[in-house]
Amino acid sequence: MDIKNHNKVRKKPGMGKRSRIAVFTAVLLGIVLMVFRYFDFVSKTIYEESVSHLTEIFHQSDNMLRELTDKNLTYLHIWGENLQNISSEDEIRHYIKNAQEDAGFLDFFFLSADGNYKLVTGENGYLGLQEDIEEDIRQGNDVISNAAVPGKSQLLVFATPRAHGSYQGFEYDAIAIAYENSDIVDVLDISAFNGNAQSFIVHPDGRVVIDHSSESWGNVYNFFGVLREHSDMSEKEVNKLSEKFKAGHTGALLIDLDGRNYYLVYEKSDIQDWVFLGLVQADIVNASMNSLQSSTMLLVGAVVFCIAAFLISLIIQKSRTNLRRKDTEIRYRDELFQKLSMNVDDVFLMLDAKTYQADYVSPNAENLLGITVEQIRRDIRVLGKLHPAEHEDPEKNYLEEIKVHEQREWDFEYVHQKTGEKRWFHNIAMGSEVNGKKKYILVLSDRTSDWKMNQALSEAVRAAETANRAKSTFLSNMSHDIRTPMNAIIGFTTLAVSNIDDKNRVRDYLCKILSSSNHLLSLINDILDMSRIESGKIHLEETEVSLSDVLHDLKTIISGQIHAKQLELYMDAMDVTNEDVYCDKTRLNQVLLNLLSNAIKFTPAGGTVSVRLKQYPGLQRGSELYEIRVKDNGIGMSQEFVQKIFSPFERERTSTVSRTQGTGLGMAITKNIVDMMGGTIEVRTEQGKGTEFIVRLPFRTQPENHRIEKIAELEGLKALVVDDDFNTCDSVTKMLVRVGMRSEWTLSGKEAVLRARQSMELGDAFHAYIIDWRLPDMNGIEVTRQIRSLGDDTPIIILTAYDWSDIEVEARAAGVTAFCAKPLFMSDIRDTLMTAIGQNQAEQENPVLPAVVSDFRGKCILLVEDNELNSEIAVEILNEYGFLVDTAENGAEAVEKVKKSKPGGYDLVLMDVQMPVMNGYEATKQIRALRNPALAGITILAMTANAFDEDRKKALECGMNGFLSKPIVIEELISTLQNNLTD
Repeated sequence: MDIKNHNKVRKKPGMGKRSRIAVFTAVLLGIVLMVFRYFDFVSKTIYEESVSHLTEIFHQSDNMLRELTDKNLTYLHIWGENLQNISSEDEIRHYIKNAQEDAGFLDFFFLSADGNYKLVTGENGYLGLQEDIEEDIRQGNDVISNAAVPGKSQLLVFATPRAHGSYQGFEYDAIAIAYENSDIVDVLDISAFNGNAQSFIVHPDGRVVIDHSSESWGNVYNFFGVLREHSDMSEKEVNKLSEKFKAGHTGALLIDLDGRNYYLVYEKSDIQDWVFLGLVQADIVNASMNSLQSSTMLLVGAVVFCIAAFLISLIIQKSRTNLRRKDTEIRYRDELFQKLSMNVDDVFLMLDAKTYQADYVSPNAENLLGITVEQIRRDIRVLGKLHPAEHEDPEKNYLEEIKVHEQREWDFEYVHQKTGEKRWFHNIAMGSEVNGKKKYILVLSDRTSDWKMNQALSEAVRAAETANRAKSTFLSNMSHDIRTPMNAIIGFTTLAVSNIDDKNRVRDYLCKILSSSNHLLSLINDILDMSRIESGKIHLEETEVSLSDVLHDLKTIISGQIHAKQLELYMDAMDVTNEDVYCDKTRLNQVLLNLLSNAIKFTPAGGTVSVRLKQYPGLQRGSELYEIRVKDNGIGMSQEFVQKIFSPFERERTSTVSRTQGTGLGMAITKNIVDMMGGTIEVRTEQGKGTEFIVRLPFRTQPENHRIEKIAELEGLKALVVDDDFNTCDSVTKMLVRVGMRSEWTLSGKEAVLRARQSMELGDAFHAYIIDWRLPDMNGIEVTRQIRSLGDDTPIIILTAYDWSDIEVEARAAGVTAFCAKPLFMSDIRDTLMTAIGQNQAEQENPVLPAVVSDFRGKCILLVEDNELNSEIAVEILNEYGFLVDTAENGAEAVEKVKKSKPGGYDLVLMDVQMPVMNGYEATKQIRALRNPALAGITILAMTANAFDEDRKKALECGMNGFLSKPIVIEELISTLQNNLTD
């Protein structure tokens, strides 16, 4: 029994050992199983985190690509609108060059719907787009597609449709810009796992949009083609993956490519139907897992010796691994965000909703805002109030209104704290909750460049619209103004032909045709003079000028307009002791005609226009200052328009002015000429009361032309001046004193008759009467008639500002001795008095053609002119002076005729410049190159409508001897011929 019991006792410990072994084995197996389960858990976690990591990167890249896409399409829309307003190819090239510098694209295309394109440089080609864009273009949709161009890498093209346009003859339906694939990759910075991850952007059918791979697969055009050639996936699996792409799913899977395992991550993009793909080798993803596996095996061995140590080590290792992984992710994400924020124009802020302390400030704040991160963290108020620009309440806190998960956006102006530059920001404010605390997330986007570009574009549009309006107005005015004299020319020509037998009528019609022609020529000269003045090509030519002749000629020119509008004209000269000066007569006439024409235009019927010339002492020796006042009592001008009256194409817009013809250039030309003469021009005006222009010009006087003013026959005798204008009486009286006479004056015709009677009764009779034609109580003829009734045969001179041809018969019958035209100068009154006392012969009527000293009979001229009418006019004029005229229709014919002529056969050649076959310049060069010196040296004068100084210079440079401008001025023609043909 004892033995049995002893044996029983010994069995129990043996069973316990087996049990302990079994338990230990079970525990060991459990630990190993836990280790493997842990390993599987770690592997799965790393996989999920890797997939999450890639997905997050692709999501951020998608946002960046979307911003890039929106930005480029927005630029295209703006450029398309602006290009429609630009017609010059140079301006288009310049505009696109600036756009390329701003946006950084590779090429700009004018694109047709069938894919053909033209570059700004004029190169043509075919853009091999992946997509058929014709339907999208027709429907007005924007297009983003890959394209292939020979000789270039794969391109990403952004296109937007435009209304049918044309560039260098190429009809286009859209405009587009392109980037190289590498440029897009650089912009998006699609990278992960230290650059070992590969990425693609594809269409759902696998066509690659952007390729960022490093494998030796060449240029990948379809991702499914890579899977079919390099993976172990079946066609069914590939098609299933394609269906997921088309459905817009997001996911990941493990695939085998060329014997290596890869994780494939895919995510639907917000842009068109694109899908982001990411490939990374499983070994790279599992590298940390392999390290963990080795550590775990060491731990398993250690567990055999010490379960406790194993468990503790396992816990410590697991904690360290988790912490390390989390720290790595945090550091990586922080570094990624830091780099992202430093390369964008956005400042990111996170504020506590209660304290408004900045929990986070992106490091680019100092660059964009001019404030350091530390300053913002210390006190957010250094940024100022970030309120919308359109709100006027700067004290209101607009962040308080934003709730959690709510977002608001607005624009605001900001002054950079370091540079002082005004900048424009777009603020996105979002409410958020972090660990139970409310936060505000602010994204301040710098939109300064966009704002400035929009401002520049707006200003360019406004400038273009203003220029177009000015040109349209100018063309409208010119159309009306040119047609007006043309209508008169055509109408009076028709009347002249119809009344050819009535000499007086024909003469009247021809005078009116000549006047209308001169007016038409003045319109053209206005345009040409303005362009030449602005370009600085005009210059003054000073000659000997009589101011008396200038004003009398001016009165003759405008008398028809004065009579037609039934206006009163007053012209007088005050204290002018030097009427002979040096100046550019043509330009002076132009100034006075412009001022007088405006006065006549804007003065209604029955109004008054006056011109007064007055001399003042000059600032330099030998020079005097002359003041010319042109005054009217017309409609006047507003003070606003006076500020821009001297600007080209400017005319005041009123119901009255709009009916008045004019180019809008006259006052601009007048101001330029006055400035060139060293003078000043002043405007005094009031609406409804009239306008006065005051021009002051310094002229050199002609001391060598000083005339003897005394008249011995009248010295000491008495004269009477009768005029209703005090200034005229005063001026004429002073001139009579200088002649040597005693002078009296009166403002009344009746008083003049009374004084004549009294002077005869007292034995001190007047020996000259100077009487104004239009007196308020009785006219000058009636005054003359009553003086003659007293038996007084003293010379009586009628003074008038009007044409006296209609009253001359009546006046002579009443006893008028002579007439004198206003304005009255010293030379005028002296010549008139000399004529009245019989010392000068009466004026002869001017001949139609100017007389010449030389005898031109027998002289032969070769006239080279392609226009038949011009040729006929020139031939008739030359024949009138005895010339023999031969003609040629072009330069080649002229060269041939000179070449075949005998020396002396032609005395002179009048050469037109613009002709068919051969122009005048080339013809002159060929004549000068003839072998016979006598023929080569013939006198050649240019006779052309190209009347600028540069044309004159060019004519002389090619060998011509002189220059005559069209239309032909007979005096100038005959004078030039006389100078060149006189031996």
